[in-house]
Amino acid sequence: MSYIKVCGITNLNDLDFVSNTKINAIGFNLYAKSKRFIDLPAAKEMSERLPEHIEIFLIFVNHEKEFVLNCLNEIPRAIPQFHGDESKQYCEGFKRDYVKAIRIEPDTDLEKINQDYKSAKMMIFDSHDEKDYGGTGKAFDLNLLRGKVKLPFLAAGGINEFNFKKALNSENCIGVDFCSSVEKVPGIKDHNKVKDLIEKVRSFHVWRTNAR
Repeated sequence: MSYIKVCGITNLNDLDFVSNTKINAIGFNLYAKSKRFIDLPAAKEMSERLPEHIEIFLIFVNHEKEFVLNCLNEIPRAIPQFHGDESKQYCEGFKRDYVKAIRIEPDTDLEKINQDYKSAKMMIFDSHDEKDYGGTGKAFDLNLLRGKVKLPFLAAGGINEFNFKKALNSENCIGVDFCSSVEKVPGIKDHNKVKDLIEKVRSFHVWRTNAR
């Protein structure tokens, strides 16, 4: 079954809604410059409302190690998602499962990525933007990954009803991570869009499985 993560949850209304859908994980953005930023107390409060079967991702962008450690101590079951320029040594330094996000460009050295982050729980491949670390709503060319990715990954970056099938058909893509495509405004989800996209992803998986 395809893994579905909904990122950029900022409020209890959206949290309660998505926690009752067929998703695998949600993401809380702790990067202060993000349009979907929430602070640690808010992330902790919302984490405590989530059922155990939904995984929690905490998004960090070039944060100090002490901050990350404090967040993981406050929310022990959270998985750190490093969405900046963090090195292999940094990511592995917390001695726990982690996720590494990579913003894809035409010259991204995917062979090096395969080697550097093979200890990751999974990768997230996102669109590159000069100003923002994710959540831009821009898609990247999935063909850039063809035959070059050896690690399990989620496809992010403008994932919507029109491109999710191509993403899920990519080699080693285990699921999708969506955010801006299911929002009314940054940080506020459109529940109808969330529900519709989740249903489409789940239906596509069933069709693809049955077609084999």
